Amino acid sequence: MNINKYHILIITFFVCCTTFSFAHEGATGIIKERMDKFKESKAIMREINKSFANKDFKKIQNGAIKLNKWGLEMGNFFPEGSNTFPSEANENIWLEPDQFKLAIDNFAKASKSLLKISLDKDLDKTIQAFRTVAGTCKGCHKKFRN
Repeated sequence: MNINKYHILIITFFVCCTTFSFAHEGATGIIKERMDKFKESKAIMREINKSFANKDFKKIQNGAIKLNKWGLEMGNFFPEGSNTFPSEANENIWLEPDQFKLAIDNFAKASKSLLKISLDKDLDKTIQAFRTVAGTCKGCHKKFRN
């Protein structure tokens, strides 16, 4: 893998998973819990991304497990009415619940696939699986995040 692929991977990651640094200010209850979970998810994605440089497949696998766990419980953090400030949740979550559930399921499946693929320790395929996970983040944020 040459340096250009690393640059592309880093740029892709930051474009897909950017958040505002002050997003949690004033959040309470389920909204704060949800925001904290997304902040943790972002940190896991960063850790996985860093792990590619030294081919630390154990860290990648541990991160994929955590992401998958979050994907399986994510829907529980979006009860109706939890889109008040400072939440960045878009009303489409509740207007199109089947589409939102599908987006969550796609994230969970992609993170599970990342784990499975990383077990083979093929760096290029693992990076592609990571990009798929990041793509599910981007797609969901585009439609369901303000």
